[in-house]
Amino acid sequence: MLYRGTTFNCTVCRWNFASLLPIEGQCSILGEVVDLHTPNADCPRCHSGIRQRFTFAVLKARTGIVREPLRILHFAPDPGIYAALTRLPNIDYLAADLNPARFVKATRLDITAIDLPAADVDGIICIHVLEHIADDVRAIAELFRVLRPRGWAAIAVPTYGDTTIEIAGLDFAGREREYGAGDHLRLNGVDFAGKLAAAGFNVEVIAIEDMPGNFVDRTVRSAHTESDRYVFLCRKPAD
Repeated sequence: MLYRGTTFNCTVCRWNFASLLPIEGQCSILGEVVDLHTPNADCPRCHSGIRQRFTFAVLKARTGIVREPLRILHFAPDPGIYAALTRLPNIDYLAADLNPARFVKATRLDITAIDLPAADVDGIICIHVLEHIADDVRAIAELFRVLRPRGWAAIAVPTYGDTTIEIAGLDFAGREREYGAGDHLRLNGVDFAGKLAAAGFNVEVIAIEDMPGNFVDRTVRSAHTESDRYVFLCRKPAD
């Protein structure tokens, strides 16, 4: 039920709610079935999930996204964030997707070969994209290339533990069994930050408990909340 109280706040659409929508389901991680049931997970209005609300909270707190004139590149746009950013007069917003027909004025861009000049954008949003990319190192290098000096990239991938696991030779069914989804190409750990740093980024690993606010139900712990626990806020050094 929508109401103008203060129980849960969606950082994306800025509405308040007495409760959020649950998510249900199961997946297999390293051959073990895990329950994804999570109360108070999704926004009833804009349908932003935990990862979107968390990332947007980070952007509001740690970047100038709500006040500075910025050119923003958003890969595989999340509908709620897409709607929020296209309403902001200070944002020159470029939505990029392999299926751009899903969004008005979106552009088809390959994240491993971004058809933009170097140092073209001030900020990048990339939420749960890189786990689908075979050559994620090349994609990260491209994100670094198109950012202007002092620009930032907010990157999230599902994370499980400290160490990334990438098993050679898995087919779709094998990846579904080991990584939770057949189109995930690895099981990322927090050491994903090292790939970002190797590309030249200064990386801040922000855990959801580091970010204040009532955008999430902090009494709930599930496999889903744990996999969405981190945002990697990357900054390109000045020339």
